[in-house]
Amino acid sequence: MIGKNKKPTIHTLVEDIEKVFSPQSKAVPTDEDLKTFSKNVSEAIVSTFIRNREKGGHDYSLRMSNIGKPSRQLWYETRQDPKTTEPLSYSLLLKFLYGSILEELMVLLCRTAGHVVTEQQKEYKLEGVVGHQDARVDDIIVDFKSASGRSFKKFKDHSLLEDDPFGYIAQLSSYAQAAGEKEAAFIAIDKQSGEITLMPLHQMEMINAKDRITYLKGAIQQATPPEKCYLPVEEGKSGNYKLSIGCVYCKFKKECWSDANNGKGLRTFQYANGIRFFTDVKKQPRVEEVFI
Repeated sequence: MIGKNKKPTIHTLVEDIEKVFSPQSKAVPTDEDLKTFSKNVSEAIVSTFIRNREKGGHDYSLRMSNIGKPSRQLWYETRQDPKTTEPLSYSLLLKFLYGSILEELMVLLCRTAGHVVTEQQKEYKLEGVVGHQDARVDDIIVDFKSASGRSFKKFKDHSLLEDDPFGYIAQLSSYAQAAGEKEAAFIAIDKQSGEITLMPLHQMEMINAKDRITYLKGAIQQATPPEKCYLPVEEGKSGNYKLSIGCVYCKFKKECWSDANNGKGLRTFQYANGIRFFTDVKKQPRVEEVFI
């Protein structure tokens, strides 16, 4: 544990976790913390097996965790039919499970390093929308994130403030605003290297979650969807345009871009480094066109 003369704060968290693994450290998880860790991991595993059996593994309600998603994407999500929606793939479910296990591991490491973790999964309501924070660490609301190397870098250098495709800032902002807090933090782990970083989030960097929720409530009730989330990207000098990355990984791209290529819909071509989706083809690509 951390020395008695030094009270740990969230700003020393990464340093304190590093010390836990030093040869001189005598820190080990307590039996109680290990039991809690094992219980939460077991629940996450069981949940993974049953979530795809209820509503196809999808939840269509507006929640604090998804208010950062593009408005048009949420419009489509709230109109999915659970009876016809394709269940989540096993690989995606395993990805979610892996993330949940890593996040529970971070909670265990925080406690083992002498930090106080409280209020796990505490429920909040903001403008009628429900959310559950991950926890408080040393009385600061935190969101635990597991990330690939590229995404982890955004937490480490704070570039997430400018490039946040999954709406993490909005999510954490909503918890902080609901709790009346002026600061919060992300605790992220690189699932490839094992490195951990802390990204504080001050009130000046947060969004106005109440305004965002108010807007979304109106937007998703409209008969027609909001404007497209991303503009297409020019493909070299051919005059062709393809989907941006934000659209490529969206499951609604086919319906959303049904007006592409003069109303014929997206055209899909198989390149050596993967599939590309074209919204406007002026010059036929010299690769195979595939139909998905």
